[in-house]
Amino acid sequence: MQGVLYVGHGSRVNEGNDQLKAFVDIAKKEIDVPIQETCFLELADPSILEGARRCIEQGAESLAVVPVLLLAAGHIKKDIPEELEEVKRRYPDLNLQYGEPFGLETKILLVLQQRLEKMGWTHEQSADILLVGRGSSDEQAIDDFHVIASRLKEVTKAQKVETAFLAAARPTFDEGLEKIKQSPAAHVFVVPYLLFTGILMQEMQMKINAANQESDTNIHLCDFLGFDEQLITILKKRTEETLQQPEFLADEHV
Repeated sequence: MQGVLYVGHGSRVNEGNDQLKAFVDIAKKEIDVPIQETCFLELADPSILEGARRCIEQGAESLAVVPVLLLAAGHIKKDIPEELEEVKRRYPDLNLQYGEPFGLETKILLVLQQRLEKMGWTHEQSADILLVGRGSSDEQAIDDFHVIASRLKEVTKAQKVETAFLAAARPTFDEGLEKIKQSPAAHVFVVPYLLFTGILMQEMQMKINAANQESDTNIHLCDFLGFDEQLITILKKRTEETLQQPEFLADEHV
């Protein structure tokens, strides 16, 4: 019997974990697979190993593992494959398939634009954009993020789209915030390239509140990507692609 295991990042903020599970639950209803479970890479339960166990106990003989992550960085290339290697050790008869993250999808750019517009951004404003990523030591992931920033500039026709990262890459969010405080634009819209809420969103809001006390520029924090039919469509697409993948071989990933 076929199963699907969705892997979220995990957050110390329970609300973020609940949002991911609710997001996946919407997609599950439109995917014709009898066994579907959600788990987390870190900071929340169930773990990948526990998620796989739950699927097996329901009768799964083949398991499509779908990362609910945005870009192909270290978690995709190293951390999840290492966990899947442990799953294979525990359950050698289980056939595993491993999918891709959301990646460079045009639909995500449209969601980013909607988040900007919801916060009051318009083409006519004197406004810049700061696109903020989680960050990674993986060069390809950083290159992909810069591609997204470039495409966002084209879609929004904004005069300037700066980038910053919350960890593991530069410029840091603090550096990006310091730069935009000096912007001649009347408004700067900070766009988090994050799927759901969590500690990072809370920390950004606190820092933006402080920056607004020191700057003539009005700095606005947009919503995370969150619940959106376009993102559900991407997750369904990635799940269907994963179900067509050959068997996962740990040595090819780790």
